[in-house]
Amino acid sequence: MIKPFRFILFILLVTCFSCEEILLESDISDQTVTLVAPSNNATFTSTGITFSWEPVEDADEYRVQIARPNFENPLEIVVDELTAETFSTQQLNIGTYQWRVKAVNSAYETAYTTRTINVISNDDFQNNTVVLLSPSNNLITNISAQNLSWQPVIGAVSYQLQVNNASNVLVLDQTLTSSNYNYTFADGNFQWRVRASNGTLQTLYSSRSILVDTTAPNTPTLSLPANNSTVVENDITFTWSRTAISGSNESDTIKIYSDSGLTNLIEESEATSPFTTTLDDGTYYWVVLASDEAGNIGTQSTTFSFTID
Repeated sequence: MIKPFRFILFILLVTCFSCEEILLESDISDQTVTLVAPSNNATFTSTGITFSWEPVEDADEYRVQIARPNFENPLEIVVDELTAETFSTQQLNIGTYQWRVKAVNSAYETAYTTRTINVISNDDFQNNTVVLLSPSNNLITNISAQNLSWQPVIGAVSYQLQVNNASNVLVLDQTLTSSNYNYTFADGNFQWRVRASNGTLQTLYSSRSILVDTTAPNTPTLSLPANNSTVVENDITFTWSRTAISGSNESDTIKIYSDSGLTNLIEESEATSPFTTTLDDGTYYWVVLASDEAGNIGTQSTTFSFTID
């Protein structure tokens, strides 16, 4: 009888924890998603449509669905996506569509709000928007080889891809028929942009920025407490120096150990020099390691030791 009792108790505890999680989540089920644009029964003469709605308080994401011609008798669900944004740009062929949005969080969801639109032609091709897919805007990375990709535009026969460096110098200008291109960046800040053409008309450029940094930070040089020194105070101030390298933001991490093999970690902190902490009497070993926002990790400093007596 003991084992079944323990099993039932375990199930009850798990259920209680799950209930607590639900209770901690805000109930948004009675809220309404207010659609902003397009208006109901709007008519378009270009195939690129941007759908937008007002944010719902305590929502984590929004489910966006688009059906052709409607949700009651759909021939096709052309879009079904979750997004944290309050807008979504889609390419839609000529036809009648219904679009709807609901807000969701980890425990609750609202009802859908629905509207109808009509795409009657692509005569105003220049009003389309090229939706860039990857890499994400303002990406900071140590990977120089990137696949630049974008959403195909209906009716486009070519795309113009351009890359400018931080001095606004054009370093790449390519006419493409595909909707992606492999490009290897040098280190630095860049803007890449794409426009579509149907042979006669061109869209505006859509652009994103990227920072490429493949260089690891310099190795920190330790200063105080001096190597093999003895101090009497338990409040210890650590100082070191490091020459910064241009690129992504750099930071230092100090690690303090109680053994020379650097296995028994006493404290680890992202810090700037000087850094003060309180330690008990004893012998300690410390190092500093630099890293940057792009993901590069530098060489760890030499190890200094000191004794608090």
